[in-house]
Amino acid sequence: TYYDMGKAQEQEDFRSNKTGLLGIEASWQRTKGGETFKSSPIAKLFLLASIKFAMRDAWGMGVEYEGGRPGWLDSMNGLPGMVGSGMPETYELLLLMKYVKKVVDSYDREVVVPSELATMVTTVEASLDKLKSASYKDEFPLPNDVPEPLFEYWDEVATAREIYRDDVEYYFSGNTTTYTGKEVSKILKRWISEVELGIERAHSFGTIGFGDDGTSGVPPSFFSYDVTEWEETGKFNDMGLPLVNAKAMKVGIFPMFLEGPVRYMKTIQDDQDKMVDMYERVLSSGLRDHELKMYYLSASLEGQTYDMGRQIAFAPGWLENQSIWMHMSYKYYLQLLRGKLYDQFFSEYKGGGILPFMNSTTYGRPLTECSSFIASSAFPDPSIHGMGFLARLSGSTAEFMDIYKLMFLGPKIFYLNKAGEVEFQLTPALPSWLFEDKTADGKAQKDEDGQYVVSFKLFGQIPVTYHNPDASDLFGVSPNKYVITMKDGSVETVEDSYVPTKLALKIRRATKVASIDAYF
Repeated sequence: TYYDMGKAQEQEDFRSNKTGLLGIEASWQRTKGGETFKSSPIAKLFLLASIKFAMRDAWGMGVEYEGGRPGWLDSMNGLPGMVGSGMPETYELLLLMKYVKKVVDSYDREVVVPSELATMVTTVEASLDKLKSASYKDEFPLPNDVPEPLFEYWDEVATAREIYRDDVEYYFSGNTTTYTGKEVSKILKRWISEVELGIERAHSFGTIGFGDDGTSGVPPSFFSYDVTEWEETGKFNDMGLPLVNAKAMKVGIFPMFLEGPVRYMKTIQDDQDKMVDMYERVLSSGLRDHELKMYYLSASLEGQTYDMGRQIAFAPGWLENQSIWMHMSYKYYLQLLRGKLYDQFFSEYKGGGILPFMNSTTYGRPLTECSSFIASSAFPDPSIHGMGFLARLSGSTAEFMDIYKLMFLGPKIFYLNKAGEVEFQLTPALPSWLFEDKTADGKAQKDEDGQYVVSFKLFGQIPVTYHNPDASDLFGVSPNKYVITMKDGSVETVEDSYVPTKLALKIRRATKVASIDAYF
């Protein structure tokens, strides 16, 4: 990793004389003639998918970490130096490629990309052809040593990727290559198959750590690679150390981290059986803090080296070493809700995993305030188990807003019908105890007809009230009637599960709607 002085100097032309700050134009890629290079959003996404696909590790599993930076879990800051890779990025790559393929299949429009990218894509495709002609087949259990055909593919693609980066380090040439929608779809179909094969391999390798024999079935998060054979190039780096070309590699396996199953669940959230199975595996794994009824950021890191990152410097249960990291825990709970594991989600919610159902005395701060992390039961001092440290309003709050949206609104309140017209539909996920909780001190709220009610505000200004006759669970069901009161005093009643276009547009604009009552 080094600071690119040439790029920094090139950006100086865009520094403001008034503020002394670089303008946004400094980050735009330009042609050698100084013209800003422009492309469509779908071309940008295809470029991103192409680069990420070319960054897969030698086993074709994780996306390699480069530039001294790991992924979300920045405490794994030693992993890039271990030729490390991450499965979380692979799961996100799979979703990205499926999205791009869906778009090009739907619209079948041309995708115009920089010619430098097209050159790299051509090399990737040729390398895949070569790998196919080698007739390599996985034999399980997989060996840690990377098979020669896979290593040769990785070497060729990594070289093509670096050539691309070198070519566009400062400028694009300005030349472009045009793919038809069908060509992009064909490329992505092949790449998706390769990524899915890599995921299968990663799950085969699994995780290994203290108390983890690798049979948990919890998806791995990280891998590292040791170069077992190499040849010197005769060149040296700035510190005088010899440079080498790798000739063979061996994969290294890590303990469990919560991010692995969280990101993997995004790829299976529409498969109820797989979601339940994954939840049960995580629940019974070393990621569960049974004392606090929460989830560790990682399983035990005992026996791991400082090479992997700074978290090894902390005591177990503190900061990134086997603590309860609220942001990632909330990501996990959110994924349960996205996957419609309602019973499991609300059991975790009311069981104390999510504010405000934690024990306030133990937590040690207001139950409306998220923390960066919670000292877990792995920490040597039992007196601070469950205590929150470092107040934080970013990650956990963002995940909670998504949880709130899914609970009270549903995944998509506005959508296009078959005629391409906008419609409005509420599909909440609310447990019965939000309407009537016999264990609580307060009384249930009811309307004039005796129906149980829960209210919230849509867009921060439209009061919405759910009317539930028997205080039952409302899990993924829509109302059978809407009563929409306008600010001019008029009332519109819709006897259906959705609101048609004319009223839907008024709700979307928000300014003319006074309130919405939804009846189940």
